[in-house]
This record gives sequence, structure tokens and C-alpha cells, in this order.
Amino acid sequence: MGRFVIGVDGGGTKTLGAIARHDGVVLAQCEAGSTNHHSNPIETVRGNLGMIIEQLLSIAKATPSDVDIICLGMAGVDRPEDKPLIKGIIAGFLPDSRCEAVNDGVIALMGGALRPLGIIVISGTGSIAFGMNASGATARSGGWGHILGDEGSGYSIGLAALRAVCRAHDGRIPATSLRGIILDHLDLERPEQLLGWMKNIQASKAQISSLSRLVFKAHETGDACAIEILRREVSELALAAWAVAKRLFPDEQDYDIVVGGGNLRKSKAYIDLFRETAAEYLPGVDVIMPRREPVEGAVLYGIKLGNNSK
Repeated sequence: MGRFVIGVDGGGTKTLGAIARHDGVVLAQCEAGSTNHHSNPIETVRGNLGMIIEQLLSIAKATPSDVDIICLGMAGVDRPEDKPLIKGIIAGFLPDSRCEAVNDGVIALMGGALRPLGIIVISGTGSIAFGMNASGATARSGGWGHILGDEGSGYSIGLAALRAVCRAHDGRIPATSLRGIILDHLDLERPEQLLGWMKNIQASKAQISSLSRLVFKAHETGDACAIEILRREVSELALAAWAVAKRLFPDEQDYDIVVGGGNLRKSKAYIDLFRETAAEYLPGVDVIMPRREPVEGAVLYGIKLGNNSK
């Protein structure tokens, strides 16, 4: 058996890798570019995965044959044709290692709850709820992208704030402090200039999502519009968790809801609202901050898979 386990958290903008002993102690971590094969050329994915593996082996002073298993958590590997593609790439770098490619929700849940059981609700630029039960069955709710979904995400919060500024300017809703906060932040003088700003940024998801922190700021001052936006958005996250729980844990409460993504992890107001709302949908279920990061979850899940196969 090899001495090491490698875990990979393959994201849309960056990829994190970690190498650990079989007792779960992480020896080194490193970072490379995106490894999402749906949005990057396959050679880019191959190059970034190769960079991760080579750096980790170098830091740990290990050879490819020292790696027993590599576990990769990646978006969009649920389709039958995806796993062989990723395994084929890894075989070029670690020909003797077992390779497991799983949905990135699995490693986020494993790192957050320290067991592959429960629900993780993520609110970053986008949003999704993902869960796994004791039988290994999985379910998801959300993750439909910013056009069809992503309710409760930074993008959805930011877009709601922009719409509120426009609606208040028209007199369709009461005045809101979001107007001044957002216009000052964007260095604009009038709401009409938001049209030009949106055109200049080409309706960038990331830039619209970044406005969510301004809504949190307005919420702190008691702005009624910001309060309404956050309550509406957070109820969508709780509803997504409930939809997953209904399928995986219909008669159970012995699991946790882990929160992920910058909005829930960095805004006390947002996670407090989520806890409050989740308790209405799923009474008796704890909402917790993640205990370890997803890349560490990939390591732990790889170790678990290796132990189960013995």
C-alpha cells in the first residue's frame, strides 16, 4: 500500500490539492487554476491537475507509486462519461493509484461534517444544497445557475439589491438606503447610470455577487428593504435544504446541515437568519460551520473509501 492519499477540490476558478498520510494528517497543500472540464479545454484541465500532483509529490518527497489513492471532488462529474475522462487524465500522472472522482458536494460535506452524512448548503456566487444519507444515496436541490436558479446566492442578493434601487427610484417601493450605498460603491450619481454599469461589466456574475456584502451592511442599519431581501433569499436556502432532507432523511434528525460559501460563512446576519429559518423547516436539526475545508474532505473521503475496500 502507498504511503499517501491525495485530495483535490476542483473548482471553477481554482483547484486546491492536499497530500496526507493515511491517518488524515495533511502534509502539504497547493493551488492551481480551474479544472472544470465543462468550461476549460481538456489540456488546461490536464495541465492544472498535473501541476497539483507534481507539486504535492515534490513537497512530500514522494514518487507516484507512493500514492495509494487520489480523491477528486469536482463539479459536473455525475454523468457517466465524466468519470472515465478524469480517471484517464490521472492515470497519466499516477498510473498505480486508485482514482475516485466524486461530486464536489461530497467532499464539502465530508470536510464540514467529518462524515459523509448530512446536508451542505452553499451560498457563494451561486447556491446549492447537497446531501448524502447512511445508505450512500445522494440528493441535490438548486444549482441551476443564475438564469434558472441560484436563489439565496450572492448573485441573487446582489441582483435583488440593484432591482430594489431601480424600483425605489420609480416610487414602486419605499426609499431604501441601498440606493446611496450601492451608488457610492460604484461611484455613480444616479440610478439611471446602473444601465451603463451593467453593460460595461457584461452583467458579470462575480461583480453582481460582490454587491451582496452591501446588502449585509444595509441590513445592519435596519434598512427594511435589505431585511426583506435577506429574509426572502435565506428562505430559499432553507427550502432547498428541506427538499433534500425530504428525500434522504424523511423520518430522521440525526444529521447536521453544514453551511458553505462566503455569504453564510462570513456574514453573521445571514447565517443567523438561515439558522432561524432552517429551524422552521427542519426542527431539531443542527446548523453548523464546516469543521474542515473541502480539500481536506477529499482526503478524508479518499481514506474512507480505501478503508472500506479492505
